Amino acid sequence: MVLSSNKTSRARALTLLCVGVFSLLLAWMALADVVYVTIAGHIEDTPIYTNCLVYPHYRSNLLAFADFLASRGLACNMQIDYEFLYGTEHCETPAMRAETGGTNVIDYLVSHYGFEIDAHQEGGVEEGLDNYADVRYLGGVLTTAISENVGGLLWDDPAQFARLANGETGRIHTAFQWNPEVLTLAVSHWHHTGDFSQDDVASGVWKPKGANTNFWAHNASEHMVYIGPGEHSDWGGNTELMSTPKYVAHLVAGIQEGSIPTGKMYTVSLPVPQRVIFTTNEYPALAELLDAIEPYVLAGQAQYVSYSEAAALWTTLYGEEPNIYVRPDMPPWYKARFAGKSLRINWLGFADRVYTVEMSTNLNMDTWEATANVISGRYESIATTNLFEDSAAFYRVKSAF
Repeated sequence: MVLSSNKTSRARALTLLCVGVFSLLLAWMALADVVYVTIAGHIEDTPIYTNCLVYPHYRSNLLAFADFLASRGLACNMQIDYEFLYGTEHCETPAMRAETGGTNVIDYLVSHYGFEIDAHQEGGVEEGLDNYADVRYLGGVLTTAISENVGGLLWDDPAQFARLANGETGRIHTAFQWNPEVLTLAVSHWHHTGDFSQDDVASGVWKPKGANTNFWAHNASEHMVYIGPGEHSDWGGNTELMSTPKYVAHLVAGIQEGSIPTGKMYTVSLPVPQRVIFTTNEYPALAELLDAIEPYVLAGQAQYVSYSEAAALWTTLYGEEPNIYVRPDMPPWYKARFAGKSLRINWLGFADRVYTVEMSTNLNMDTWEATANVISGRYESIATTNLFEDSAAFYRVKSAF
């Protein structure tokens, strides 16, 4: 009788174990086909934030923005430039900090609202006195919960990629070296001029091999993880791209229909510009985007995550299997600007020799990459190429189009 009871107990235990494992498997399979969405707020390198007479206004509006997201059960990755962090460090008074639990507003965003704070540079260009490492250092002074995420970078800047990959030393805080872990929202040099046509629109997670076209090649030996933003034409600009909600819908439909590979990690970013963050009248436009995404979240087809959470999920759930997804019917966005254009290049050291580069959609990738390296710099800035390493590596962009 006892033996029978033991057998029954073991059988029940085995059954429960099998049911549990099967349930976990189903949960994992369901989670594996979720579209991961990250809200990314941006506070740019605007000098006014260092003015202690006006800083309180922006601080107050930042908290209002946090309240707005919290009312919807949401948080975000707040990607911040040096100037606002400087204002936080130097302009906050004891009375201000009494309003935020005795701490500064940056730390309060983390502890009270669940925000993630990322080092940011406007347009990905490290101009001015500070660089990413300086921003990361100052952010770490304000909150110990600072992320190791790069908020935006230039996919067509080999020197910047190398600095980040090898550890970047601060320009202001020269004793500090930063080794970032997660890259986000890659853009081209042209983004800084207001042209977003070559910003990255790939979805997925991988470890970029390097800059230029190598950015969309996975190299498992690299340590920096990139979270692809997908298409996110939410605030005007390139009308050929989908808005974040429409792109989420595209990915969900593709997963359900099997028209895109399943079991892979798909990511989408919803960037929020500072004019929205600091202007309550802009909140309805953001609410409309969030409302359009909500049905997919409620259906379990989409999930909000921070960038650090996305990187962790890529490791724990997807075994760091790379995924670089771009809509099949989309032309190579990073080549479109140069198609059929010409550019006058002045070869430094031989100022009397000016070359005109004719771009064509028929150029093969190797030729395009070498040429694009030459002309990827901003006007009157120096760009580099490894095409002519044996003769000259520096060119100056004199005029374009």
